Amino acid sequence: MSEVAPFVGGGATADRAQTAATDTEAIGAQLVGRVLAASADLDPIALQDKLEVAASFIGLARCIDEIVLPAARELRERVATGQFDATQGITATEAIRTWLNHRGLFAPAPRAIGPILLACGPRDRHQVGLESLALLLRFQRWPCRVLGARTSRFTLTVAAKAADAAGVVVMSGDGRARPQAVDSLRAVDAMDIPVFYGGDAFDTERGRREVPGRYLGAGAATACTLLIESLSPADS
Repeated sequence: MSEVAPFVGGGATADRAQTAATDTEAIGAQLVGRVLAASADLDPIALQDKLEVAASFIGLARCIDEIVLPAARELRERVATGQFDATQGITATEAIRTWLNHRGLFAPAPRAIGPILLACGPRDRHQVGLESLALLLRFQRWPCRVLGARTSRFTLTVAAKAADAAGVVVMSGDGRARPQAVDSLRAVDAMDIPVFYGGDAFDTERGRREVPGRYLGAGAATACTLLIESLSPADS
């Protein structure tokens, strides 16, 4: 992604490159820890400040892949295991979503091309990954519409047709919700609209078996690049 600035110049040695990579991983882990600490303290302003610092330091795309998504995943885990209560989880997640939305205000005007629709599966409610991908697409001037959590197959197909969508993305984070997400993908695929999918429910080869469309991988930056390369008009 264009917003990711390299930390090592082309003439750096392999040792220096490895050291730099190790350093940035440590910095990423430290920033995730600070986001989680702010979450524990029920301090959404501090949480958003930490994300802003991270984005300024390593760029928006890397901030999303290395800070936002790991922090959101860890938040869900801590709520599920009782380390955080529901209030902490909701407050932190909404603070992250608010930060993503605010960042979107600075995106350039979209190109005059068909939008990409992004939706959670019918039984999936976690939207941070979906909204993170949408943000990166907007910074690449690609119009997109986020349909949000628990999008039914009917709603998705109607919206895809009404929007004359260039492509549709379905995200599912829970293996138990995967069958319904796959049903939605099949319904859109039958409309001859390109479909893509991602999320933890598809992170194994077995989970991707007989699923229509293209798998977007684990990172938002990679998914953004794949979508643009797949859907860009031939004359663009």
